[in-house]
Amino acid sequence: MFELIKELTELIGPVGQEEVVQARIEALWRAEGATVTRTRIGNVVAHAGGRGARVAMIAHGDELCFLVRAIDEMGFLWLANGQGWQRSVGWRNAFTIGQRVKILARHDVIPGVIATPTGHLAALALHEPMELTWNDFWVDTGLSRSELLAQGVTPGTRVVWDAETVQFGRHVVGKALDDRVLLAVLTEVLRRVPVEDRACDLTLVSSVQEEIGVVGAKALAAREEFDAAIVLEIGLAGDIPGVPWRDMPVRLGGGPVLVHKDSLVHYDHRLTARLEQIAREEGIPIQHAVFGSFGSDGTALMQADIPAALVAFPARYTHTPFETGHLDDIEMLTEWLCAFVRKGLGA
Repeated sequence: MFELIKELTELIGPVGQEEVVQARIEALWRAEGATVTRTRIGNVVAHAGGRGARVAMIAHGDELCFLVRAIDEMGFLWLANGQGWQRSVGWRNAFTIGQRVKILARHDVIPGVIATPTGHLAALALHEPMELTWNDFWVDTGLSRSELLAQGVTPGTRVVWDAETVQFGRHVVGKALDDRVLLAVLTEVLRRVPVEDRACDLTLVSSVQEEIGVVGAKALAAREEFDAAIVLEIGLAGDIPGVPWRDMPVRLGGGPVLVHKDSLVHYDHRLTARLEQIAREEGIPIQHAVFGSFGSDGTALMQADIPAALVAFPARYTHTPFETGHLDDIEMLTEWLCAFVRKGLGA
């Protein structure tokens, strides 16, 4: 599955500009026999068929991004966050500095690097900063302001990580594992479970603009009715130095995660229990979690009276260009969802 994960995660698909990803997902799902449509704002909805209750499985196609907020007279690009945006960035986000990026200009994709004063010059000319703000770093492309304008760079132009997806042992490392790994999982479910073996009428969804407030899922819930929905997400692993186990008792290699609650919603207890039962029957080890500072498309579905559950694969370093997951967890998650599709909602 690594090759499919690599392909999907390396695609460019920032919030609000997901077309490249959505087109690829549409092609993959059509190739597996699903009837695929698009909503007006870009959700990909694939009716895959089967018998029984109508069940949706949903992952999102968008990835985190920055936006250009201004172009310096010397050609440096000042950034705004593609999610919530306030003056302070926080030192926990200092990993941003030094990362390679791609600027999605209207006429080309322009490479750049996120830069800040460093080394000799910083020691000579600047005070040590007490906090990190959006004015402490910028994108250097090597181009002048006039050259950038000619390429179609303006405020609002999106900027994404420039990162290759690689395998370190059984770990997979790269950008946009959130949520492209889960689109790969959904594709594998479609491939592995023939329509005649599906104990539910299955619909797959690749939603848009999850990262900015579950926009695509809200639009989907306004026009579609499902008996149940399973949302697939990146998870939070606490197995790194400095994080107490009591705060996040989830580890890489321990199996997929069944999430009972996040910061936005309590997930449907009956559907969650059904997923737990199927994992037990199939001998699939799972981890249980409550996520804070985290939300998913599931909240929009629950608010629309569609029972929803949340499953995830554990990951380190979320919302970075070096998100890290474990291929065994991803494979077990795939098999777990295949088993659910074969067994359905039950009595």
